[in-house]
Parts: sequence; C-alpha cells; structure tokens
Amino acid sequence: MPDRKGAPPIRILDQNGQPAVSGVPSPNGAIVPVEVGGGNGFQFVPDTVNISVGDTVQWTWSTSGHSVTSGLPCAADSQYCSPNDMNCASGVLSNSGTVYTHTFSQSGSYSYFCASHCVIGMTGVVNVSGGCAPSGWSAGPALPMVGVRLVGVYFQANGNFYGMGGRSADTAGNDFMHPFEYNPNSNSWTTKSATYPDNQVNNMACGVLAESGTPYIYCVGGSAAGATTATGRVFRYNPVTDTISPVAAPWPPGVTNILPGGFTIFQNKLYILGGFDIPGGVATNQIWEFTPPTSWVQKAAVLPVARGYIPTTTIGTLIYTGGGAAISGGAITDATDSFVYNPMADTIGTIASIPRATGETRALNFNGRMVVMGGGRTAPNPSNEVDVYSPGTNTWAVNTPVPAFVTARRNFPTDTDGTTRIWLAGGYAPTAPTASMERFCAGGPATPTPTATATATHTPTATPTATATATHTPTATPTATATATHTPTATPTATHTPTATPTGTPSATPRSTPTPRPRPTPPPRP
Repeated sequence: MPDRKGAPPIRILDQNGQPAVSGVPSPNGAIVPVEVGGGNGFQFVPDTVNISVGDTVQWTWSTSGHSVTSGLPCAADSQYCSPNDMNCASGVLSNSGTVYTHTFSQSGSYSYFCASHCVIGMTGVVNVSGGCAPSGWSAGPALPMVGVRLVGVYFQANGNFYGMGGRSADTAGNDFMHPFEYNPNSNSWTTKSATYPDNQVNNMACGVLAESGTPYIYCVGGSAAGATTATGRVFRYNPVTDTISPVAAPWPPGVTNILPGGFTIFQNKLYILGGFDIPGGVATNQIWEFTPPTSWVQKAAVLPVARGYIPTTTIGTLIYTGGGAAISGGAITDATDSFVYNPMADTIGTIASIPRATGETRALNFNGRMVVMGGGRTAPNPSNEVDVYSPGTNTWAVNTPVPAFVTARRNFPTDTDGTTRIWLAGGYAPTAPTASMERFCAGGPATPTPTATATATHTPTATPTATATATHTPTATPTATATATHTPTATPTATHTPTATPTGTPSATPRSTPTPRPRPTPPPRP
C-alpha cells in the first residue's frame, strides 16, 4: 500500500508568499523538470510549476507505475498525456527512467494527475502565462448581435471562448439557438451550426466536464425570453465537432421552475449553489452536485441565506462566492454576503463580505484569486468594478490586480484561461442589451496565489432546513454549526461540534465609488 502520510513536497515561495516561478522563461523556451514518483513515491515534485507560453515541462519517472494524464482529478481530458499523447483516457503507466515532455503553446492553468494514484492525491498543475498583447483591457470584436444572459465558457482544449445560450431582447422569440465562438487567434466571432434542444437557454449553468476522455461544455436549466417558467434540462456541447447532444439527467429543481444560482466546476463535477424560484418569487438555498454522465446529488449543506445569481468559483479544493441576489416577492436586490463551501466535507461558512453589493455576474479564478466582474442592478449598479478576493488573507482588493473594465454591465458572458486572459461581452449596459466586447491581458509572467497555505479560518453556519427563504439577514440560524477551513484535505470530513473560531477583521483596499447613472428600474425578468 502506498504511504499516504508521507511528507508533502517542499514549496518554495517568493517574497510575497506566492509560489516562485519554477523555470526562467527564455525567448527560445525553457525546459522545466518535474520528478514523477518523487517525495513519498506518489507525488509530482514540484507539483506546481509556473511557466510562460512556449516553455516545455519535462517529466522524469523516478519510480514505476505512474502516468502524466491531463485533466481535473481524476478525469482525463486528452489534451496531453504520457508516454506519447495517445489514448489518454486509458491512463498508460510507465516505469522508472521514462521521460515525457510537453510544450505549452497557449496560456492557462493545466491540471494533470497520475491515473493509478489520483485518488490518493497524486496531482499536479502547470500554470502558463503570457502570449497576449496589449497588456490591460482592450476592445474586442462585437458579438454577432446584441446579447444578454449568455454564459461564458473558456474551452481549454481549443483555446476558444464560447457564449452559450442567451437572447437579444427580453420579449418572446428572441432567444439564441446556436452557440457563439470567439477565437483569440483570429480575433473574431463565429455563430456555430449546432442547435440548442429548446429555447430555454437564458440563465443556464454551464461548465466544462470530461467524460471518457472527451471534454464537453455541459449546460443545465434555463428559461425562455418573456416566460415565467424554467427547465431542468441538461445538454452537452462538443466544440470540436460542433455537436449538441441531450443528457438524460434533468436538474431536479429546474423541473419545479427554479433557475440555477451560482455554478462552478470542482474535480470534474458541476456544483449549483442557490437559485431563483420563479413562481415563488424567492431565492433558494440548496446546493446540488452533478457528476457526468447522469448523476445528481443534493448536498446536506445549504447556503446560510437564500440567494440567486451568485458569483461563484473554485479555488483549490474550496468553492467561493461573492455577493448574489436577494429575491423576495420577485424583486431582486444586490447583496454582499460571501461564503466558502467545502465540497469534500460538505460544510459552508462565511468569508469577508465583498466590498460592494452585486449579483447577476460571474466570479472567476484568476491566478488563485476570486475575481468578481462588475454586475449588479441596485443603483449605482450595474458596475464595471472588479473585486478581487485573496483566500489566504481573507481580504478583498478593488480593481487590482485586475483593473476595472470600460463599460458597466450585468448578465453578460465572461470567463478566463486562469492565468493571463479574461474575456467579456454583451450584457445589459446599463439597461439595454449591448454587443460590445472587452479583453484583458495580464502583461508579464503571472504568479498564482497559493491556495493550500491559507491562514484564515472561517466558522461556517449550517442552516437546518432546505426550505427556500429570501432574507437580507446575513446570519444563519445558530442551531447547528460546522467548521470549514481554507486548508484542503484529501479525506472529506465534517464535524457537527459547534466551534467558535475568532476571525480577524478583514481589510479591504479603498475603492472608488462607481458613477451613478440615472435610469428607470425595469421589472425583474428571469
């Protein structure tokens, strides 16, 4: 049996407490070594390397019976794999002395694992920065038409950004029926040929999941323009073949006309937090987990307060939220509540509140930080402000290291490659749909924020009922508590022993107040 209690590999940090770059990029491309089966014999050493576009990682086997297989643990996505980038889903194991190399030609965060020992934590990541210009925000080509309520998805396998679903206007009959594809290399949009299975494609939850070695964009739920109902339907899109296929596993709350709330991917599973109960006119507090191909599980933990349209992202082994929509009587109000959910332990707790109330936007994992992109509808929102949360210090910064974008907007598609680029387009700006696009490029090599050495401990509060309620009170019923921390563990644990953990007062970088824009308040539309 492998030694699961072996000492972890030494992490070398820079003066800012962030992982030191593991190789010095050069114009001709650096070669960065990684030992396979080092440490306790079941580790990649180092397990995290930070390189630039054009650099090569060289894996060398020091012990036998391991693989280098790309994908989130433990699901191959066939982007690269030892020994020869063939048959990645089969997880070919190699012996001591094997050498495998891969050159990374585009920026992003590339996870990989050992097919034989992924379950005991033999995983790694290659963070690739660079390859774009100019630095900062710049205008991109407009969407094929004005659009709102699309979902932005970065598809790492081809390096393109997709706008899934959405509509051009809030009246019936204006729903999009085909995906939009943005190619960063050609700097152009294409309307794809694949056709959605129905027109209930607004406000979906979408993300990339792999099945049998093939990555797909899975989309869940949604509503149609002008409608007061929702669906739980699930489909998947293969951008490489431009085909859409149904998934026989409807999201249970969608069947009762609930829209998905926040959503994110963790270990090849899609998580949905909260939602919008359209007939009831309230937010919900349930947490759901989807595992491809067809498995849905409602988690025992629930949000401390019911919320919809929640900015949500995964960093390391934890899921973070910043803001969201408090919904009562059908009225939508931006909120500041911010939470951390541990999907392995199924516990949830609070973190420092986002500096401004917002919702109806996305949170992104950009170099190990949660980046909340503008959004919101309560004046002075919508906003172009970028709020950045650092898990290790439980603090927020405003418009740094990612500055504010140009056009304030909400309900727009956005996503990132994780290290260098962010894309956004469309949305209500501020009330009318727009087609404008903006692109962010991080100049110079990026240094991801560490996620496994967080020092802030937050006391989660479990709500003892899954009944959907809408409330502005950011405290949960104190009848059962659990403890979640920012220190990832390989073994899921949950404790029901009430624990009072002192939490330091979080500090936030002073921010500028967005300029208010006089405008009418339209009735909320799902």
